[in-house]
Amino acid sequence: MFARAGSVWRPIALLAAFELRIQSRDFLAWLAALVFFLLTFGYASGGVIVLVSELGDAPRNAPWAIAQAMAGVTAFGQVITAMTAATTVLRDVGTRTQDLLLATPLPWRAYLGGRFVGTLLVLLVIYAAIPLGLLAGDLVATWDGAPAAPTLRLSALLEPALWLVLPNVLVVAALFFSAGALAGGFTVILFVGLGLIGCWQTGLALVAAGNPFGALVDPFGNAALSLASAGWSAEEFATSAVDLTPLLVANRALWLLIGGALLAATMYWWRPRVSQGGHVVGLPAATRARATLLSALAPLRGAPWWSLARAEFAFGWRWVLKERGFAALLILALLNAVVNGWRVADNPTELVRALEFHARLFGILIATIYAGELVWRDRDVRAEEMLRALPASPGLRLVARASGVSSALLALPAALWLSAVALPLLRGVAPDPICAARWLLGVSAPTFLVLLAVSLAVHRAVNHKTGAHLLLISAWVVAIALGVDGLAQPWGAWGSCD
Repeated sequence: MFARAGSVWRPIALLAAFELRIQSRDFLAWLAALVFFLLTFGYASGGVIVLVSELGDAPRNAPWAIAQAMAGVTAFGQVITAMTAATTVLRDVGTRTQDLLLATPLPWRAYLGGRFVGTLLVLLVIYAAIPLGLLAGDLVATWDGAPAAPTLRLSALLEPALWLVLPNVLVVAALFFSAGALAGGFTVILFVGLGLIGCWQTGLALVAAGNPFGALVDPFGNAALSLASAGWSAEEFATSAVDLTPLLVANRALWLLIGGALLAATMYWWRPRVSQGGHVVGLPAATRARATLLSALAPLRGAPWWSLARAEFAFGWRWVLKERGFAALLILALLNAVVNGWRVADNPTELVRALEFHARLFGILIATIYAGELVWRDRDVRAEEMLRALPASPGLRLVARASGVSSALLALPAALWLSAVALPLLRGVAPDPICAARWLLGVSAPTFLVLLAVSLAVHRAVNHKTGAHLLLISAWVVAIALGVDGLAQPWGAWGSCD
């Protein structure tokens, strides 16, 4: 393919196009775009999503609010974006194809450049869901009669997309790609993403305390936007666009310089990691998953049905807790809930409600996605036929594994309960663990499991993985946006803490 490349740009273009084709078939890439779309759609439509703190009387489609939402969503989405970058930069090592590619006339710097351009293009496609979600949400809010500014101006979407979202994509792509290439593993990428979120929160806190230096610390631009709009009247918040102030321009230039410098250093220092002595770098994902599943259940041939059920239960919860996708969604849910719950952490009852409110969409995503994995995982890893030889019916195996998965998914409400206890302590206020426990055990966890069961039934009935995912998630979010009773609060009504 590269023998007659003729130019360094041709192999880069071919590798980038190849990456786009591969990612277009990857459900996680579509999931990342869907999460961004649903976050902005839920915000703009007036649903459960709060992306802009202290909005006041300003409408959600005001230019200032749109700019803040765009910068905030790029910050909250770093964990999912890290997964996308990791998939691109680490795939060849994991599938043991890097040696084969580098045995061709392809220069290794062209190889690395092609992988980066592919990463950047994939992230641009994913982040394009942000303005699309804002536009769709505003249309729904206008149709539903929600109070808003007269009309969403196209410039209110395009301008912040150019000087907020696009630079953020470039910076994030450079930082994550460089971290993955130099470290050769996902953990460093994840820590880079969490570090960016830490800088974001530090910058906001510094600006709130009156220190303009915070405008430079925040890598996503929210702090600079807050500083640029300091002292505005209610009318200005509702109608005025945020100008490119010197500090905002300096923020964009500084983080682009940081990302570009790290990428240049990576291109200079990186060298291919060639396997030696027959050492196995890693198994392809499907092969590894099938081997793990069969090794867990292999000793059970001829065993009684209850032993098989116990093994399926154990496999279910271990599998979920080891999934990077689950960890990413769990971290995003907690970040979104904790950041928004911090403002009311001195009121334990209100804090519990705020944590549930801001984690709700992620609870829907987790339940829907892993209900689908329960139905489709064996088929995806091509182990279904082999598992039929085990001494138990498919129904028993599904119920046992679903019970294990359910126990693992309860990590989300359990983590929110811990947050409801820890945040008041950090604010110097006595927590109310009894109230939080009543919510967790009496309301949140049971209704979360009901949501999982409904999603599982839909996947079984539709019998199409992607179709059921899109149907379920679209139904939940549209119902929330339109305020349909029952679905608008999928975790149920609140118990009394009095």
